[in-house]
Amino acid sequence: MGENEVFSSIRQAGNGQKSANVKSSQKYERFGETIRYLTLDEWQQLLDSIDDYRHKLMIRLIYHLGCRVGEFVRIQLKHLDFGRSSVFFPAENTKTGHRRSSHVPVGLMNEIKSMLKRENRMPKRSDTVLNPDEYLFKKSKRSHFRYTENRIRQIFQRYVHKAGLSREYGTDSKGRKLHQITIHSLRHSHIMHYIHVYKLPLPIVQKQVGHRTLKATSTYLNPSEEAVGQAYGAVNSEHLE
Repeated sequence: MGENEVFSSIRQAGNGQKSANVKSSQKYERFGETIRYLTLDEWQQLLDSIDDYRHKLMIRLIYHLGCRVGEFVRIQLKHLDFGRSSVFFPAENTKTGHRRSSHVPVGLMNEIKSMLKRENRMPKRSDTVLNPDEYLFKKSKRSHFRYTENRIRQIFQRYVHKAGLSREYGTDSKGRKLHQITIHSLRHSHIMHYIHVYKLPLPIVQKQVGHRTLKATSTYLNPSEEAVGQAYGAVNSEHLE
């Protein structure tokens, strides 16, 4: 099943809602005016490069939740709500110190449920998890320890490189390479896609990703690079060729 299929209900919910293609006066705090994200084609290219099912499940979940990697690694089974197809982030696990619940596409939640049943962490004929305090993704089936944030970053960069999407723009003070696309780019990608492609209202996206203010979400109202390219391409093809 392609990733675009899970958006059908979301497109309907956002039908008629158009984002304002105007430049925000607020600069993105860490990277100036550059929000490092994947286009939809690059996102599919990344998914196609992932040959490990659990790794693909993790990366898809981070993207669809629009969460931070530190929030993701702390998801426990008790945080999953299968009935509402959502994940609960308690205040102590979030950067802002505010709790929230974020939506998960139903198809993806069903895949998570199937994984838990295969791993005997959920009965075959019940949606009740056996050990609620267990982390959703652990280092191994027998381990009680969760993945570290750095390990998730390493896994992500492996597939970014494999997909041919690795772009470096310099080195830090310790000589380490700086990558344009990082695990946090999944969060940026989620916000850019849902605002500009799927046309969801800003307050909806704000609640999903846990921004404290609407002003923070409005940073992403800047037209995407591909939107600028498409607009100029259309004008040039019509008037200059």
